[in-house]
Amino acid sequence: MSQSREMIVGVLAAGAVIGSAVLWPGSIRAAEERQDAPQAVGSLTEVELPQLEVRDQRILPEGTGSLHLEEKSASASRLGVSIREIPASVEVVDQTLMQERGLRTISEAVQGATGLSVGDSPGNPVNFSMRGFTNNQLRLLYDGLLLGPAQMTSRPRDTWNLDRIEILKGPASVLYGEGALGGAINFVTKRPLREDHVTTDAMLSIGSFNTLRTAVGSGGPLGSDKLHYRVDLSYQNSDNYAGVQRAPYTYWNWTSALLYDAAPNLNFELSFDVTHDRSVPYWGTPLVPGGFAGSAAVGGVVTTNDGRTIDGRILRQNFNVVDADMSATTYWTKFKTNWQPTSTIEIRNQAYYYWAERNWQNAETYQFNTGTQLIDRDRFFVQHDQYVAGDRLEAQINERLFEHKNRFVIGVDFSHLHLNRPSFFSGGDSINPLAIPSGSFGSITSAEQRTTITTAALFIEEQFNLTESLKLVGGMRHDHIDMDRKLFNAAGAFNTTASFERDFNPTTWRAGLVYDLLPNLTLYGQYATAADPVGTNVFIVWAGENFDLATGAQWEVGLKQGLWNNRAEWTLAYFDIFRKNILTQTSLTTAQNVGRQTSKGVELSGAIRPTHAWRVQANLTFLSARFADFSETDGGNVVSRGGNRPPNVPETMANIWSVYRVPFVVPFDLGAAFRYVGHRYADNANAVRLNAYMTTDAWVSVPYKNMTFMLRGRNLLDKTYAIWADPFYPSQVLIGAPRTVELMMMARF
Repeated sequence: MSQSREMIVGVLAAGAVIGSAVLWPGSIRAAEERQDAPQAVGSLTEVELPQLEVRDQRILPEGTGSLHLEEKSASASRLGVSIREIPASVEVVDQTLMQERGLRTISEAVQGATGLSVGDSPGNPVNFSMRGFTNNQLRLLYDGLLLGPAQMTSRPRDTWNLDRIEILKGPASVLYGEGALGGAINFVTKRPLREDHVTTDAMLSIGSFNTLRTAVGSGGPLGSDKLHYRVDLSYQNSDNYAGVQRAPYTYWNWTSALLYDAAPNLNFELSFDVTHDRSVPYWGTPLVPGGFAGSAAVGGVVTTNDGRTIDGRILRQNFNVVDADMSATTYWTKFKTNWQPTSTIEIRNQAYYYWAERNWQNAETYQFNTGTQLIDRDRFFVQHDQYVAGDRLEAQINERLFEHKNRFVIGVDFSHLHLNRPSFFSGGDSINPLAIPSGSFGSITSAEQRTTITTAALFIEEQFNLTESLKLVGGMRHDHIDMDRKLFNAAGAFNTTASFERDFNPTTWRAGLVYDLLPNLTLYGQYATAADPVGTNVFIVWAGENFDLATGAQWEVGLKQGLWNNRAEWTLAYFDIFRKNILTQTSLTTAQNVGRQTSKGVELSGAIRPTHAWRVQANLTFLSARFADFSETDGGNVVSRGGNRPPNVPETMANIWSVYRVPFVVPFDLGAAFRYVGHRYADNANAVRLNAYMTTDAWVSVPYKNMTFMLRGRNLLDKTYAIWADPFYPSQVLIGAPRTVELMMMARF
């Protein structure tokens, strides 16, 4: 009932914001009378703030509130075609949109996309749920390159250093190899542009919990019109993560690149990036019996089969040890070459080297002990020393075939990955849940795991125009994967039983049709396949999981349209995915890859500009995901999970944003955002339910000369909700951030 009341309040608040836009005296009429007036255009590839020379500052910049249907997406296709011509669902979150909506981290930037939910569990930070699949069934890419399973390699980052985020939904193995069944999310870094002058951007933000965010970036020519640069530095620091006590964090991000035009048809780009993050991580709030919580029980957050609940006295307490640590430092250099020997042939190459060191030293599990009335904690230590060296070479040919337009790409992809992973796990201690948590980690005696994965792949992709309106799109990729996994005990002795070597040779493909029903209305359909580790993570697969890769496929059909002189765009997609040969426990001592998981749903997104002063964007998702045939060990017994919903997968999600430029002496923008996430489950048994929630954000933004000032409130109704749960820790859930306020200033020089 309380959820319904809050939803009604949110809808009324949305109506108030939209109503103020509609009823503001003369606003719409004045804007429509100036439809032909010059407008401030926001760049899609770098920060653009409204400039003083704009003739009518009642007009919103055109760069936001768009579905980008006519833009290219290198993440979804290497053919250089527009998103409307790709037979799949593709979404873009650009830097202009990130700034307008105040999206500070890559998690915040992704969670508003159609059908995506986000969880920042410290064990696998910056991980997502999309189309019924989570974590390692989604590919996280950085500038189109793969670092390894998302669960092991993803890290929290500031959005300042990004040009955009591109999201490809559905199987992406034909582009990126194994482990991309649910889709791929590509974080594209700001890189040099061919500009004739130097521009410098700066940002300063302060907010709740002593949160400080600051950044600076610069780009332009360097001594000549053939050499251009881009460099960005961002810093983010806070006393508390998501309002949780004793959970400070710090992020540093440095990105830089040089672009050299050696000839009109030949250019080189050299980049060097460094990131660092460090925190005392919050692993979740423990569930306690209803009798222990008593009158302090927080209702409406979780529903459990055994009556456990959230205790308001410990709602935002961090139960980690005092010397807890989650940190990482990465270095990444890339060298790109683009050569176009003829007007129809282009050669592209990218060589790269990546190195990372990651650390975890925490008490991660918090189990309420009904006998002692204490919280039992463990100890878990793990480090990563990882490097990846690789190269991708591809050639694109745009030549007519049998008098029909044709685009064709062929390429090879090579990478060599090495990971050293010392780890240590033990029982820990027990603490009073109502006292301030204390205790240190203690001594460490670690064993070591070494994994080497060498991958060589051949891929092709093609778009063939059967007619001007009908296009056939296809692609294929074959990977040869050599994996060598060695384990050593705490004394350094080699474990011959658990160590093994294995080759994988997956071949994946996709085929689709794109048909223009009208010049601006496109119907598409596609069938795509994927390959996946049978367990959760190819980095830490053990000898008992030495099976062939799991496989999957998806049917998708949809519509994409831009209309009203591109002032409105919408997309509609229906998909049906399956994943089979999942590792499942068939007896107490035997695991086999015989499980199966299915997911199907509908996604609808739209963007409209009713007037030049008002923009609205929204999306809606309905999803049905199930374990069709899956078993696991629970309490010493093998239990079937068939028919259950996978963890962290909501059946319904919706987002809506509205921005209106108020025609005042100094025009300013009013914005509001509403997000609804349906209920989810914390575990495969569906014994702990995370209840549905809705959050409401609002902001006011004042552009003046070369600066913009913004005041933003998040979760204005101060909704208490569970945002995520890690299935490995079923006795605790992660609580979302409370109401917060932020004041920001941005400038361009």
